[in-house]
Order: sequence, then structure tokens, then C-alpha cells
Amino acid sequence: MAETMSDRTRPMAPPVGAPARDVSVPGLIKSLADDVTHLFSQEVALAKSELRSAVADLKAGVLSLAIGLGILFAGFMVLLGAAVAGLSLVVETWLAALIVGGVVAIIGLILLMKAKKSLNPEAMVPNRTIESLKRDEEMVRRTVS
Repeated sequence: MAETMSDRTRPMAPPVGAPARDVSVPGLIKSLADDVTHLFSQEVALAKSELRSAVADLKAGVLSLAIGLGILFAGFMVLLGAAVAGLSLVVETWLAALIVGGVVAIIGLILLMKAKKSLNPEAMVPNRTIESLKRDEEMVRRTVS
């Protein structure tokens, strides 16, 4: 497609049905300010949306964790009683309770450490919004200069 110099330098016509834009310097500055304001409000809306999603995921994770711990606790109580009763046939009852309790405490600690990793605060950072804001900042800098 061959273009002439005048085609490249001629201002673009507004889209059909769009209001005519003022192409004077003050008009362009006003248009830029309006665009930046609109862009900023869209970025804020994106950040809110991302944070709502992250909070919803966090709530679901915490609820699931609490329910799982409750059920796990009930099952362990029954199993602990059986383990202490079975081990007390081999060693003294107090020693059986101590051994079973120590093993269960270690297992519980491992499970809590794993849950702590899944509730990482870095998952709450709105990465897409931050990247988008950086791109927008760069675009505005290029437009202004």
C-alpha cells in the first residue's frame, strides 16, 4: 500500500459517530488529561477486582484449612486413643501416651508449616495491575515527550 507524505501527516478523522475532537494544543492537552483520568480510573477498578479475587481465594483457603484441621483433629483423637491403648500392651501406659503424643505433634507441625506456605502474602500482590500501571506510565511519558 503506497502512502504519500500528505497521507501520513494528515490528522486522522474521528471514528464515525464519535464526537469531533479539538486538535488545538489546549484541546490535545485536555484530551490527554481526560484520557489519563479515564485510564487511572480503569487501573483502580482493575486493582479492586484483583484484590477482591485474591481475598476471595484467601477466604476459601482459610475455610478449607479450618474444616480440614477440625476433621483431622477428630480422626486423630480416635486414632490416638487406639494407638496409646495398643502401645500400652508393650510399654507402660504413660510412655505409650508420650510416644504417640510426640509423633502426632511432629506430624501436626509439618502440616502447619505446609499450610503457612500456601498462605503466602506475595499471592496478594496485584501483579497484573502493577505491570499495567508501568506500561501506562511509559506510554504517558512517551506521549508527553
